[in-house]
Amino acid sequence: MSNETATMARHRAFSFFRIRAITVNTLTELTRLKVFYVLLVFALLLIGSSMFVAQFTFQQEFQILKDVSLGAMSIFTSLLAIVATARLIPQDIEDRTVYTILAKPVPRFEYLLGKIAGVLLLLAISTLVMGAAFLLVLYMREQAVLHATLQHMSGAPREQVDDALRAIRSSALNIDIFPGIVIIYLKACLLAALTLFVSTF
Repeated sequence: MSNETATMARHRAFSFFRIRAITVNTLTELTRLKVFYVLLVFALLLIGSSMFVAQFTFQQEFQILKDVSLGAMSIFTSLLAIVATARLIPQDIEDRTVYTILAKPVPRFEYLLGKIAGVLLLLAISTLVMGAAFLLVLYMREQAVLHATLQHMSGAPREQVDDALRAIRSSALNIDIFPGIVIIYLKACLLAALTLFVSTF
């Protein structure tokens, strides 16, 4: 009896490996969702299309590019957080996966923690992909504007050219972009947690 009790105690203990297994399985399931790829492609197309904004000053152009790209990222991550999380528990119940998992010595807390960790990991990967696409588009547009400015001001004094280039660079890539991307991710994480909380009732 003592050996059985010790074994049960070990199973009841918090296990990172069980959570990791559930997290990986959840991430694999979510990446198979067609809606994930539809939303991701739509967001990337929206970010890419913002590069072709014309007939504005470069300050307005960069600001519109940032607004459209960050807005697309925010909408995508929010929708993904809600849609992906809302179907986790019902899908497992429908497939009877939850009964198989909980029939084993896996606490409900670990099951739910593994599920939400899988969603948060998917959101992190999606945010990184969209953030990289956004920064690439912004960098390419910045280089195009710099090149056009150098051609246009080829005969201008050196100091004037340097001032114009500094103004372009300060309007394009700046440190304020990264906190914005982090906030978008954290908002999606909060939505995912709230959705999981509601779906467990």
